[in-house]
Amino acid sequence: MAAGQQQASGGGGGAKHGCVCGFPVCACAGAAAVASAASSADMDRVAVAATEGQIGAVNDESWIAVDLSDDGLSADGADPGVALEDRPVFRTEKIKGVLLHPYRVLIFVRLIAFTLFVIWRISHRNPDTLWLWVTSIAGEFWFGFSWLLDQLPKLNPINRVPDLAALRQRFDRAGGAGGGTSLLPGLDVFVTTADPFKEPILSTANSVLSILAADYPVERNTCYLSDDSGMLLTYEAMAEAAKFATVWVPFCRKHGIEPRGPESYFDLKSHPYMGRSQEDFVNDRRRVRKDYDEFKARINGLDHDIKQRSDAYNAARGLKDGEPRATWMADGTQWEGTWVEPSENHRKGDHAGIVLVLLNHPSHSRQLGPPASADNPLDLSMVDVRLPMLVYVSREKRPGHNHQKKAGAMNALTRCSAVLSNSPFILNLDCDHYINNSQALRAGICFMLGRDSDTVAFVQFPQRFEGVDPTDLYANHNRIFFDGTLRALDGMQGPIYVGTGCLFRRITLYGFDPPRINVGGPCFPALSGMFAKAKYEKPGLELTTKAAVAKGKHGFLPMPKKSYGKSDAFADTIPMASHPSPFAAAAAAAVVADEATIAEAVAVCAAAYEKKTGWGSDIGWVYGTVTEDVVTGYRMHIKGWRSRYCSIYPHAFIGTAPINLTERLFQVLRWSTGSLEIFFSRNNPLFGSTFLHPLQRVAYINITTYPFTAIFLIFYTTVPALSFVTGHFIVQRPTTMFYVYLAIVLGTLLILAVLEVKWAGVTVFEWFRNGQFWMTASCSAYLAAVCQVLVKVVFRRDISFKLTSKQPAGDEKKDPYADLYVVRWTWLMVTPIIIILVNIIGSAVAFAKVLDGEWTHWLKVAGGVFFNFWVLFHLYPFAKGILGRHGKTPVVVLVWWAFTFVITAVLYINIPHIHGPGGKHGGAIGRHGGDAHHHGKKFDGYYLWP
Repeated sequence: MAAGQQQASGGGGGAKHGCVCGFPVCACAGAAAVASAASSADMDRVAVAATEGQIGAVNDESWIAVDLSDDGLSADGADPGVALEDRPVFRTEKIKGVLLHPYRVLIFVRLIAFTLFVIWRISHRNPDTLWLWVTSIAGEFWFGFSWLLDQLPKLNPINRVPDLAALRQRFDRAGGAGGGTSLLPGLDVFVTTADPFKEPILSTANSVLSILAADYPVERNTCYLSDDSGMLLTYEAMAEAAKFATVWVPFCRKHGIEPRGPESYFDLKSHPYMGRSQEDFVNDRRRVRKDYDEFKARINGLDHDIKQRSDAYNAARGLKDGEPRATWMADGTQWEGTWVEPSENHRKGDHAGIVLVLLNHPSHSRQLGPPASADNPLDLSMVDVRLPMLVYVSREKRPGHNHQKKAGAMNALTRCSAVLSNSPFILNLDCDHYINNSQALRAGICFMLGRDSDTVAFVQFPQRFEGVDPTDLYANHNRIFFDGTLRALDGMQGPIYVGTGCLFRRITLYGFDPPRINVGGPCFPALSGMFAKAKYEKPGLELTTKAAVAKGKHGFLPMPKKSYGKSDAFADTIPMASHPSPFAAAAAAAVVADEATIAEAVAVCAAAYEKKTGWGSDIGWVYGTVTEDVVTGYRMHIKGWRSRYCSIYPHAFIGTAPINLTERLFQVLRWSTGSLEIFFSRNNPLFGSTFLHPLQRVAYINITTYPFTAIFLIFYTTVPALSFVTGHFIVQRPTTMFYVYLAIVLGTLLILAVLEVKWAGVTVFEWFRNGQFWMTASCSAYLAAVCQVLVKVVFRRDISFKLTSKQPAGDEKKDPYADLYVVRWTWLMVTPIIIILVNIIGSAVAFAKVLDGEWTHWLKVAGGVFFNFWVLFHLYPFAKGILGRHGKTPVVVLVWWAFTFVITAVLYINIPHIHGPGGKHGGAIGRHGGDAHHHGKKFDGYYLWP
């Protein structure tokens, strides 16, 4: 299918131009750029125009995006004076000035107040305990520095909204996703799984089914499942999913079903329909629900069926004891991957590569289904029943080869998909995430096809979760990060890559540079001329159709061919991917999954393929850290690429999160360890290229250093409480100015939090939960991450992690949150438990000293005790978690705390040897507090954690 491009005037002028973006509808043109079918001569003319480097007028986004009310836009953000076909495919909205301006001012005010506070602290030394004074100053400086790193990238939060109506008008001809001519580019969706027992196979099947049912041109949508376990169970589950898709996908198209994951859809209490009649919908739904229940039963019984079948085949072969017992497929052939009873060349970490096409590439013309009949009760006579291509991939693994976990699997999928479909865009999803909004793929593509979008490397969607307990005890939703931090970074160079729900431009994974680089952006325009080229072209983006034919094979590559491996077939796809159009349509039409193509796809998934290549360093997902997602996005940003944040409602993708305390802590431990690994590697953002936006660099520094907070937080959550026992206080004699600075620092922090909650669209409760889990994670996972990485750096020891289990431990039918109350002991719990005990005991001792007359100024003691209870309040969710099912009743935690408090106070008062000479009993400890009174010691100590 050939596609041409009309010459269109730029957004503000009338000059005609060609565009290097390569799409059928000029991504840089703002006027009526409606594409039409064209001849091959038209294709060549477009390609030639691209090589001439004629770039449309760049519509630089202003530092503060245009407010809807300021530009006279309609309620949905569209300009009522602009026709639908002329509207941009996404718009940028600014945060209201009434929230943003005070937010920026208060950041400056708090910075000044904090600086004055630190100056006061430095000028008021505590000679009695110099080590305590020095350590506390260092901690306060770090807390202020880390706060600044977190706050500066949030100076310009913006909101980008895709315009799906404009996208359809420009790119969909008659028939849209269901058929006809669509000019949308191809899209490969990667789903990764590593263990069908820890990652429920039914969730993986639902993820694949939702992708197959997405509202996107069928012939442009290809789904790849990567199975790193190489188990037959996963493959046969996908085969069952492909069969059920023949019913589920047409049903979704006929009735406009949302969400497109069957498990989530059938769990809905109400089922809206968009079909011809409610009776038709009810009958269809009842039939599909029956088929889905049978599908689930088959999935749940697959493990038993495979074992039973394999035992029967092995028995028929008359195997002797000790001989390898193979695992057999349903067609009577041996499985080439991991066997149920592992043996040489057939175990995890040692098996052949497998590429199996479950659903072939569909035709380019609509294929209507059959009318209702006795065998097929669903009337599909008006529904396109074609299905997207579905491919099962298990890369080869051999002993002695570092397989690089998920990053290695993603790189293998990148090469395999290039050989089979070579779509210009790639979406990656975890196996527990499904498409919740059928328009999600289109929404992401809007940011790739918009004006000046050829410099966008990836579009990051926020992660949303289901199955989280209603109180979100361990802050699994993490909306402060997704809707606060990532949204704010969209106003800089773009959000970071967070591992799933991310749409990539394929060429960015091949090491291509962007066609233009604007380092400073609207905020720092001078930096573009000082440190970087404001505009330059890379040869890889200049390849034309004619040049590709005349050149022969590889055309221009951004790196030497050997960096990509020994496959000529793969190397041939790279120039084609750099020009999504007109190559995309031709490539999609030419896909033939014959034996030669499959063999080549298997070859590029070989264990030794990446040896002496650039994969994992300069090409593809980056190796060397457990957080390959962050560093991969970082490598794109330092080249000058940008990224976009796409948040839509209903949510684009929904996944599952670990609600068990132990699993959650190990998840955070893995993330924080990966961040520190990046800090101690060659990818340290301190030394990144000047193509990185200044505030983007600050954001990456924050992401790679935040675990260090644990060192000082442990100090500040224990030493103040111990001060009640030792009598040595961080601030010995506070003055009036001390309290003034303290009030400003804390007051501005609270106001900033309220403003951030408002512009980010989150709730105050979510902000509190985020703070509580931050305390828990800092005292446990962050501290462990610092220790692990220091050991790795000093002793060169590798760090390994177990896969986070997504399989619930309890009975979900009886209690969907049963896993929340399961206590799995781990050494990560030791430090928070100690902190809880220290703060309870410290408060009890202070209370006992006041009652016993050792300290008379109880109002000053109250400030310190309040801080102790502030620490306990933040660790309250952790305390509930370690109590298991006893923690279901909130009062149980408080009872235990109160019991410990009272016992400690009573013991302190009634055990004579605890007291020295002085005070009512003669308090030696009280002598540190100030001048002696006739019944006790004056309390002058205080402490602070800003």
